[in-house]
Amino acid sequence: MHRPAVPPLLPALGLAFALLSPAVAPAKSFQPELGAFLVTCPSGTRNCAPEDLDGFRDFAGQLASSLMSRFPGPIATLGSQRWEVSYSVGLTEIDRGRDCFDADPATGRPAVFSDPGKVLTVGQVQVRKGLPHSLQLGAALTQVFDSSLWDLGLQLAFTPLEGLKNAPDLGIQLQGGTVLGAGDLILVHAGAALILSKAFNVAGLFTLAPSGGYQFLYASASTHLTGGYRQDQTSPTPFAFDPQNLFLHRLVVGLEAVASWVVIGAEMTLQVPAARRTYAVRVGAQF
Repeated sequence: MHRPAVPPLLPALGLAFALLSPAVAPAKSFQPELGAFLVTCPSGTRNCAPEDLDGFRDFAGQLASSLMSRFPGPIATLGSQRWEVSYSVGLTEIDRGRDCFDADPATGRPAVFSDPGKVLTVGQVQVRKGLPHSLQLGAALTQVFDSSLWDLGLQLAFTPLEGLKNAPDLGIQLQGGTVLGAGDLILVHAGAALILSKAFNVAGLFTLAPSGGYQFLYASASTHLTGGYRQDQTSPTPFAFDPQNLFLHRLVVGLEAVASWVVIGAEMTLQVPAARRTYAVRVGAQF
């Protein structure tokens, strides 16, 4: 019996959907629960803030750090005719030092994430296009596994020093993005990375390019009017956070290998002075 041919695009779309879909883990959820920032003040307590502003700022900074565009290096541009498409998996170590990251059964306060474990995992698709005059334009689509959070970002890189025989490539990458699917949470971010990198040919088989530099991240975090429950309440308490300006500083190191059209890379960042780390690996194609 003759079977109809399967269009070659369908397996590729199926693979992309599988990679971007969150892992099946019903108990775990990285969908933010904003009620975690409501505080039940004990009776008679003075100077008790009704909302956990410091916890909200810390949470928003960690989320923005995990969602921003990955791999600012190597900083060498692709050339005016070339494209790069890649998929990366990123891990962010969660600092659970704030009360909002753990539920409080005594007051009924939920955790901002349900059963988060030690790391937050994201999948990111990046598309980059080389432009004339040492410029490069890119876009990134990021999803947080076990949630409905997405991030849409843009990148622009400029490398005034590249291709010199006895000197590293030096350039800057600018990026910005906004979080989608977060309900009443509003989170936008922008950043800049100053990167040094150098590509080396290895036995004529592939090129290896280590990179490193400094990365700055700005995030603005706020909420719409939302609600949560304090201890023994039967109706929600409305609250909202005004825009909070967050400034993060990170060191970034990476390594990329290119063989023909195949790209493989790894990256680690270190936030200073908090010493929070992120990791990422990626695979892609240049053409």
